[in-house]
Amino acid sequence: MSRVERDAMYDALARWQWRRRRDASSDVAIELRKRLRPRSAADATGPVDGGAGLDHWLRSLAEWRGGERVLDLGCGFGASSLRAAAAGARACFGVTPSRFQVAKAQELAAARGLAAVCTFAAAEFEQAPAGPFDVVFAIESLAHAEDLAAALRAVRARLAPTGVLLWLDDRRVEVEGNAVDPDVRELAECWASPPLPDSSTARAALAAAGLQLVREVDLTDRVPFVPPGKNRWRRTVLRGLGAIAPTASWRAVLRAFRGGLALERLYARGACRYLLWMARPFDPTA
Repeated sequence: MSRVERDAMYDALARWQWRRRRDASSDVAIELRKRLRPRSAADATGPVDGGAGLDHWLRSLAEWRGGERVLDLGCGFGASSLRAAAAGARACFGVTPSRFQVAKAQELAAARGLAAVCTFAAAEFEQAPAGPFDVVFAIESLAHAEDLAAALRAVRARLAPTGVLLWLDDRRVEVEGNAVDPDVRELAECWASPPLPDSSTARAALAAAGLQLVREVDLTDRVPFVPPGKNRWRRTVLRGLGAIAPTASWRAVLRAFRGGLALERLYARGACRYLLWMARPFDPTA
């Protein structure tokens, strides 16, 4: 799938998601990320939920004081950026492959009086402004970057010396041998992305980019997934609908849903982890 086809797929999915939203003042259905299971009574450290609670938790990890310059990679409709701006950020810049998402994010920023603080662009991660940025959010985005190493180098180049990267993403559990996991392959095909990297590969890319991992939080037990039987049934239905879908846009949406089911199967098998990595710049020559 070409980059043009990939961007068209993201636009189609974004248009479908936008039709599900409730009103201009609500963030419901504009967060293209996981809906986390409720936090247990024994867990007082994780996010309250996968929406506003997640963004609040990430800002607290960054020791948020207000006045920060924020880069939001894979910003979607801008939910995290808009919340950061409402929490006192000096400037927020969001990047997404979808021009439709950019247009709607700008509309939301204007409707909430945040247009002077929030800017959005349809661009590759490496094309973000030079910065410097105090906080970089990467929520379920970098693992699907076309070139992870290049994307992380771009993050390092744009971070302020005391800045922080908050990278929350799916990471495949390491396996022995070179066998291709069929669910990893289907996920990559359906989402037009490279195969999901394992933790060792991601760690190596992080260090090579000059970013030091300073904290890890495992949120895997908060990730919901349907039982295997229901997953297989849904996959069959989506394949059938994809075969008769009348437009390329609908086929793209159905394909994206199949990719989501492949990811759920990885979690159901214990083959994937949902990890928050907090990283800061370091000088590899020091």
